Amino acid sequence: MYVIKAGGKKEEFSEEKIVRTCMRSGVAPDDAKAIAKKISSSIQNGATTHKIYTMILDELDKSHAGSSLFMLREAIANLDPISFEVYVKKVLEAHGYRCTWNKLIKGMNVEHQVDVIAAKEKTFLVECKRHFNPHRFTGLNICLQVEARLNDIMLGSRNGKNNYKFDAAWVVTNTKFSDHAKMYAKGVGIRLTGWGYDQDFALEKLVQEKKVLPVTVLKTDVSVQRGLLNKKIITLQDLISEKPKIGSRDLISQAKSILSKL
Repeated sequence: MYVIKAGGKKEEFSEEKIVRTCMRSGVAPDDAKAIAKKISSSIQNGATTHKIYTMILDELDKSHAGSSLFMLREAIANLDPISFEVYVKKVLEAHGYRCTWNKLIKGMNVEHQVDVIAAKEKTFLVECKRHFNPHRFTGLNICLQVEARLNDIMLGSRNGKNNYKFDAAWVVTNTKFSDHAKMYAKGVGIRLTGWGYDQDFALEKLVQEKKVLPVTVLKTDVSVQRGLLNKKIITLQDLISEKPKIGSRDLISQAKSILSKL
């Protein structure tokens, strides 16, 4: 039996992929296998991966808060670019980084807009790259750009143009990186954070360890989500602490329920 991926490509159906997906969402192995078998017996040959995604989400939603983590990748992709920058700042702050958002810094030759400055073991110039399509790769060009920006700022610092002392660049994206991007970043010392990459700094790992989920995981109208983001209410923790007029108490209860089950 085969399934059809988002790009139209066919591939063999795999129960094991469903098991791994469920387990990444916090489902116990036996429960994940049960979900995979149930879906396997229900789908038809040529089903789309989106259909399978929906079926998995329905099963998780029936019995487990893992549905929120399963939706995490899509939820992050649904953040607008500015909200994604603020979200990255909040995730890094949850891990003990001292962060500053959206700074204009004079380089040796031109002025640069820096998404986030993050300081802990080193001081990083953080470039945030959000893609609406979570399956799109972040390529070499992004790493080249951020390294050039870092070098111009560092040269400017040595020549009295600015007072910032950066140690390295850090690219944070909600997608995977191309092989060339990984090779270049390793060669010049750029830290990469993407979906499933790199080990301790993989985006979903950083998010799940500190339970910093975006408000776009909430089951509510997109207009309500956008209203929250416009008020810089980016995470579930923001929603609970700010108690905004937009939305309702149901949203706050939903946020507390999600966090309590993670």
